[in-house]
Amino acid sequence: MKKTEYGADEINQLLNIVRNYDNEIGNYEQHYILPDDVYSVKLTNGSIRIYMQELEDKRSLLQDRLKDIAARFSQRK
Repeated sequence: MKKTEYGADEINQLLNIVRNYDNEIGNYEQHYILPDDVYSVKLTNGSIRIYMQELEDKRSLLQDRLKDIAARFSQRK
């Protein structure tokens, strides 16, 4: 896994949209790019995985896809 220093703005934009489906999703802290262009995003209260394509298409994602992203939120216990 490698830490990246780019993409925070795009990730935050998508997180803001996805919070409409799960308002428990915390604030962005950092992210890593995993194999197959999957972003592992560390949040203040857990983590969420986002596919690169979802970041690229964030303004045109259908409601079902946005709900799917929200469902990937894993809250820290």
